[in-house]
Amino acid sequence: MKKAGKIFSRVMAVLSALIFIIGLTVFVSVLNASAGKVPSVLGFSVLQVQTGSMEPEIPVGGIVITFKVNPDSLKVGDVISFYSNDTTISGKVNTHRIVEINDSDSGEKIFKTKGDANDAVDEAAVYQIDLIGKVIVNIGTVGSSVLSVLRNPKIILIFIVIPLIFITMGEAVNLAKLIAEYKFSDQKDEEDEKSSQTED
Repeated sequence: MKKAGKIFSRVMAVLSALIFIIGLTVFVSVLNASAGKVPSVLGFSVLQVQTGSMEPEIPVGGIVITFKVNPDSLKVGDVISFYSNDTTISGKVNTHRIVEINDSDSGEKIFKTKGDANDAVDEAAVYQIDLIGKVIVNIGTVGSSVLSVLRNPKIILIFIVIPLIFITMGEAVNLAKLIAEYKFSDQKDEEDEKSSQTED
C-alpha cells in the first residue's frame, strides 16, 4: 500500500507540473497576444489599465483579471472592462464602474459607467456586445512588474519552463522506477506464495 501511495503521489506531481506548464503557456500567450480583440481563455482575460480614471482602486499600470459573466448578473457598483463607444477612444478597452443599468426595447442591458477619479459619467453607453468581462481580481501595480517579466520569452524559458521540464522528467523517471519496483515486488510475492504452496 505504501508503494501504491508513492506511485500515486508521483503521478500527481507529474500531472501538476504538466498542468502548470500548459497553464503558464496559455497565460503568457494571452499576455503577448496581438492588438485587437482582447484574448480570453475560458472566459478569463488579463488587462493592464492605461489611465488613472479608476484611481485609487486601480492605479495606472495596474493589472486586472476579468471574467465574462451573464450581463443580467451585473449590478450597480461592479467594475467592468469593455470596448468603449466614446468617439475619442472608440473601440479601445476601458475599465470603469457601473453607475446605472437600463433595459433596451429588446430586453438587453445598457450600462452607464464612470471612472472613480472622473467627475462626470461616461457619455457613451456600454452595450452587452461591448462587454469584455467583470473585474474579479485587481492585482494593482505589483502585477505590472510581473507582466513585464512574463512578456519576456527568454526569462520564461530560462527560469520557468526549462526547470519545470527537468523537474517533470525527473519525476517521470522516479515514477517509472517505482512502478518497476512495484511489479518486481508483486512478482516476488507470487513466487513466494507458490513456493510455500509447493512445500505444503
